[in-house]
Amino acid sequence: MPIDLAVLTFDHVEGAERAFGNVRARAHDAPWVDEVAFVEHRRRGRIVIRGTFAGRYLDVDDIGDALGRDTVIGSLTGALVGAAFGWFGFAAGLVAGGAIGGLIQAEHIPQLEGELFDELRADVPEGSSAVMLLAGPEHVDAMIAAFDGLGGRLVRRTLSEEALAALTAAAAGSPPASTPGTR
Repeated sequence: MPIDLAVLTFDHVEGAERAFGNVRARAHDAPWVDEVAFVEHRRRGRIVIRGTFAGRYLDVDDIGDALGRDTVIGSLTGALVGAAFGWFGFAAGLVAGGAIGGLIQAEHIPQLEGELFDELRADVPEGSSAVMLLAGPEHVDAMIAAFDGLGGRLVRRTLSEEALAALTAAAAGSPPASTPGTR
C-alpha cells in the first residue's frame, strides 16, 4: 500500500494550528485528525515538530535551553552595569542581561540534521508553519479536502519503501502515539 507525505504550509508560525482549529470541528472523527503533526520553521532555520508522525508522538525542538552559563554571565554583567543607575538599574540590567545571555545560550545547540529536516526547511519557509501527515492516500485526500479554501500551500510525495523505512526509523525513538479517543 502506498504511503504519502503531505506538508500543508501556512503563513506565520501559528498559521497551521489556527487552520487546524477551523477544520477540526468539520472533520469530526476523521482518522487523519489523529495522524497529523505540526511543523514550525523559526528564525535561523530552527525547526519545531509536535504531533503524530509514523505512529509516534514527536516533540522535536531544536531551539536550545535558555538557561546555562551564558544566561548567568549575561545576568551578572547586566546587573553590574545597571548598578551604576541604582536599584532600578540593577534590576533592569539583571533581567535584560539574562535575556540576552539566554538568547546566546539557546543558539549553541546544533540544528537538527537529516533528510526530513532538510526537506521541511525547503517546504516550509522561515516564519511559517505546516500541518504534516504521513498516511495512506485516502487519508491525505481527506485532509486536503478538509483544508480546502484556507489558503495553504501543499507539497505531497508518495514515498518509496526505502524512504518510508528511513522516516519510520527516525521516529522510532519517540513514544507511541495515543490511540483515537484517548486525547
